[in-house]
Amino acid sequence: MPEDSKFKLPFEDGLGFCNILLSAIGGDGANMAAKMLFKLGVMKMGLDGGYDAKYGSEKKGTPTDVSVRFCRDGTVVRSVGPTTHPHILVAFHESLIKILRLNKGLYPNAIVIVNSTKAPEKIRDILELHSGQIICLDASKIAEETRSRLNMPMLAMLCNVLKFPTEAVEKAVEKQWPKAAEANIAAFKAAVNSAQKAEFPEDGKYPLVPFSRVRGELGYLNALPGGAIEALKYSTVKRNNSEARQGPCPIFNEDECTNCGMCMTVCADPGAISWKDKKMQGVDPSFCKGCMRCVVICPRTGRALRDPHKKEEKTQQKDKNTKALSR
Repeated sequence: MPEDSKFKLPFEDGLGFCNILLSAIGGDGANMAAKMLFKLGVMKMGLDGGYDAKYGSEKKGTPTDVSVRFCRDGTVVRSVGPTTHPHILVAFHESLIKILRLNKGLYPNAIVIVNSTKAPEKIRDILELHSGQIICLDASKIAEETRSRLNMPMLAMLCNVLKFPTEAVEKAVEKQWPKAAEANIAAFKAAVNSAQKAEFPEDGKYPLVPFSRVRGELGYLNALPGGAIEALKYSTVKRNNSEARQGPCPIFNEDECTNCGMCMTVCADPGAISWKDKKMQGVDPSFCKGCMRCVVICPRTGRALRDPHKKEEKTQQKDKNTKALSR
């Protein structure tokens, strides 16, 4: 049973929905974050609504978005599919704003959460926001420092904006990811405490931009994909996608590598592992997600592949082993 059937939403459209759009890149965890948000809203806040995800490729460079609609319990759910008019926009990468024209269809006085080191005033000009509130946080840095993922600080700010009770959110996160509970909760707290916020009233600086599925006059150059990705625009070939990385790249020591290929079996994006003449050449930072799966599975962990975060720990252990052998 819902714990709070009297929860009030910050926005409602003509059908009674508060519309939320998360815009991200494949592998950011936006889909998982939205699922958690929807579960919290329905199970804990006594809300109803709808959920729609456009899955992107796990290979970075492919845009993906998730739509969440919340409404009061008892409201007839008469709208399905992706959200075209968000009240709340969550941009996992500042670079997506211009590429995807994320200001399309935004309601007046919308709330926009952006992963950026820039000030809200600068983001307003990039987004060309008509009116509303912009919240900026360095989610990439928070994720790296807390050893969490990019979706955790972004989810934290979204829950904060919706005024979901902090205790209920933290309990749900701990239950969902018990092994990463400490890191995720640390990311939640860091996000809320470090965010920059600014309000922008309607001042005539930027107009409202209507929603449109095409960019400019429709023609063969910008026709709708129809089930295929726009390869020339979203291809990862010769493209630096390091901005979507969740942490630093592993450190590779060629002299210690046995070229067993185990790292290739777990790599989230095999393009990150460079091979030539049946030998591993290193880790390509343009594709590496920083997940450290290759480090964990490497038979020579700490020697052939090493997590930069554990540099001091490995050095100390090596010193202890050296001392033990010398006795």
